Amino acid sequence: MAPVSRRALRFSPLVAAAALALAACGGSETQAKNPELVADPPLEGDSGPAQGAAQNDLQRAVAYIKNDRWAEAKASLERSLATSPKSAEANYYMGLVHEKENDLAGAEASYKASLAADPGMVEAAQNLAAIYLSANPPRPDDAIPLLRKALEKVPGDPGLLQNLGYALGVKGDIEGASKAYEAAIAKQDSVEARFAYATLLTEAKQGEKAVPHLKKVLEGTKDNAPVLATVARMLAFGKAYGDCVAAFDRAIKLKGDDPEWFVRRGTCRHELKDEAGAMSDYQAALKLKPDFAAAHYYVGLSQLDSRKPQSAQLSMEKAVQYGGDSPIGKAAREKLKMLKSINKK
Repeated sequence: MAPVSRRALRFSPLVAAAALALAACGGSETQAKNPELVADPPLEGDSGPAQGAAQNDLQRAVAYIKNDRWAEAKASLERSLATSPKSAEANYYMGLVHEKENDLAGAEASYKASLAADPGMVEAAQNLAAIYLSANPPRPDDAIPLLRKALEKVPGDPGLLQNLGYALGVKGDIEGASKAYEAAIAKQDSVEARFAYATLLTEAKQGEKAVPHLKKVLEGTKDNAPVLATVARMLAFGKAYGDCVAAFDRAIKLKGDDPEWFVRRGTCRHELKDEAGAMSDYQAALKLKPDFAAAHYYVGLSQLDSRKPQSAQLSMEKAVQYGGDSPIGKAAREKLKMLKSINKK
């Protein structure tokens, strides 16, 4: 019997001020509304009515899981495990049920029981590793041996390689993580793997190496404004300012009410020497949020570059007023001191 689902981490990067939660997710295959719930006959080699009943209950549980009927699945699995407590598959599926119930301790115990019964149960290893990597804080020392052992059973599995890349990245092994991600992409190129690898490189201050992967993410991303904006920020770290502007263009076209996106696009335009475009973005941000300290700050910088120190001083005063003790407020205070010194002369 083939397991219903395999599970891999899905990532959202932590870049600059935009932090999206790391999460692991799995799921069952899409099924017809009313699948057959009649169990198959016991597998060849099973002996005795008790084992046959346990196998029937297991197969019935799988059918219930495929139809999102988790309570019935749990009851069937409990009956199956009562007769065959060392069944690798039954323990694996019970792990899925526990995860559905958000009982991660129960899921961990079930996946461990599955692996104890059958060390080659790759699905259980992958799901257990995902639990460890999704913990707060992540538990890479627990996940890495599981993933390596699973890869011995299924060499080149892209999901396992991607999770191994993340685990090694958490450990600070950027070289090892890069090799894992590159192997995953070579085996099965995906937006997900490229996004995760680009995040690793960006956070490791290797933003320019992330740029080719981010461009692939853009090619595979359509109407998802937050993802486009996140990629745009990362492109700025990689000094790909033209691509940054293009990505923000797409994001803002879909959702034009975030003042931060305008300011960040403006900073990329500034790097491209498009000062008029940058100022237009900063002003657009202020129309959306008149008390946005970052917009006032960058307006002031632009005015200073244009040799308008008095106007720049007024903008910095507003940035200080609205920025308070935030990093942008503190930066504005330093600039304001300098501007006041200039304007006194």
